[in-house]
Amino acid sequence: MNKWIDRALIYHILVDRFTGDTHLKNENAFLGGTINGITAKLDYIQGLGYNTIWLSPICATKNYHGYHITDFKQVDKHFGSIDDVKNLIDNVHHRGMHIITDFVPNHCADTHPFFLSAKNNPHSRYRNWFYFHADGSYKCFLNYGELPKINLDYQEARDYMTEVAGYWCELGFDGLRIDHAIGPSFSFWRHFMKEMKGRFPRKVFFGEAWCMGLSSTLFDTVHLKNKGRKKYHGIRQERLQKDYIGELDGVLDFQYRDILLKHIAKGEHIIGNKQLKNEVCRHFSQYPKGFKLFLFLDNHDTNRILFECKGNKDLVEEAITFSKQWGKPFILYYGTEAGMTHKESIFSGKPYADLAVRECMQF
Repeated sequence: MNKWIDRALIYHILVDRFTGDTHLKNENAFLGGTINGITAKLDYIQGLGYNTIWLSPICATKNYHGYHITDFKQVDKHFGSIDDVKNLIDNVHHRGMHIITDFVPNHCADTHPFFLSAKNNPHSRYRNWFYFHADGSYKCFLNYGELPKINLDYQEARDYMTEVAGYWCELGFDGLRIDHAIGPSFSFWRHFMKEMKGRFPRKVFFGEAWCMGLSSTLFDTVHLKNKGRKKYHGIRQERLQKDYIGELDGVLDFQYRDILLKHIAKGEHIIGNKQLKNEVCRHFSQYPKGFKLFLFLDNHDTNRILFECKGNKDLVEEAITFSKQWGKPFILYYGTEAGMTHKESIFSGKPYADLAVRECMQF
């Protein structure tokens, strides 16, 4: 693996919201952010000291955030064209930077042509690409019926999704952040990584292995090692992340974030906090050197770090400085540098509460 990832300072962008229209109401709709808008802000991103960009899904999609994909090989028209993407990649590489994009293999939108064919015709070639029950219902991403789960242990579906990953890597992306990595089976990941590393040995493939909100009633929608034991004893985030050692290049380090937030919630400082440093070192020591832990403070599915720090910007700066010292890839979510925050937790139970952490960038 290329060592560039160990030096990666990654700027995480939700494409629709980075250069979206700040005058529009923040709602569950497209607000105008584009690929070309990101290209125009490369000076800004590089000026912050970040050398890598991570894009949310850019494929054709039902929803502004990109995770409801309707065509895995097309760029959504709201974001731009394939030529716009190539231009962005070229500009990033010309600056000596790297660029990663989201890969969403576990599910698609319920309006995807493959799923519609499978749903409407029991004899469709795509019927076995999904998990249909006898009554016509189907497995989905957690409990979201609009996101049917793809059967990646069916050879045609497996080959197609691996081909999709290869398509975007061939285009020039330097790696893929894998959404909901706990959804596909480990058999799929072994096939996937063998194919990808054979073709793209210098590219990086890291997963989102996160157990928050994963009740035992949803275990049927995911693939876990020692599932019976986890169902009985519960899932520990640390254990879940370690299950991907030797399977993927690395994972987003939710456990690191949990350790950090525990001390922040106590009102403690971060810099000079010996107990915190010892806990983090103990956590890191459980992973082999070659397995990459991607450190971050917040993202599009969590409360913003300034909210967690109760508006204390100095504490946010401490968290960033502390996180950059470990020689591991560090991810900054867009807007953190601008002091973006919100008034209440996105886990309040209110519909679309996560919009609060997905506002258009305030330049």
